[in-house]
Amino acid sequence: MTNAPRRAGLAALTLFATVLAGCGGAKPAAESAADVASLATASATPSAATSGAATIGRPQLRLDTTDEEENRLWYAYHLCLRDNGVKENKGRSAGATGSGPGISLDQSGEPKAAYVACANKLPLQPPELDEKRNPNYESQWNDYVQCLRGRGMKIHSLPDGSGWTYDDGVADPSGGFDGPALSKVERECTMEAFGGR
Repeated sequence: MTNAPRRAGLAALTLFATVLAGCGGAKPAAESAADVASLATASATPSAATSGAATIGRPQLRLDTTDEEENRLWYAYHLCLRDNGVKENKGRSAGATGSGPGISLDQSGEPKAAYVACANKLPLQPPELDEKRNPNYESQWNDYVQCLRGRGMKIHSLPDGSGWTYDDGVADPSGGFDGPALSKVERECTMEAFGGR
């Protein structure tokens, strides 16, 4: 199984338990935290998330943004959505992770007006992790996967470069990494491949 690419943005990094639980690939470390921190987040409408004008004034994540900083920004975005009418999944929010109380939101994408109202709070992903803004993204993505392989993970890139998946027939494809250890390795490989280190 794999995680589908999130072209609108690569988000925050809390713990990569979802990667292990889902037995699937992920984008670089900066991608996954928003999904983990919020547990559930409907995507912004494509016009709000992808138009050039929609990026003005939005918070800009960096490769070196800390988990705490990133969680704070995603929490502000999710709080805005909730305050503008997106239904909260109360049962899941109580156990949500992240800085402050977590918010688990309905995934329907409704009401659309909430996503428009909160578009200026949707964090922009680091430009290095944006295929449209980074002309070297494809080769750096391959370097990222090779870095993870070099650290012992039994993975390979998907043919379209949209993520990675575990190698077939391997007893422990994670290379023995779990939770915080996997998070650390993914962040290190992200910095090595995309940060020029």
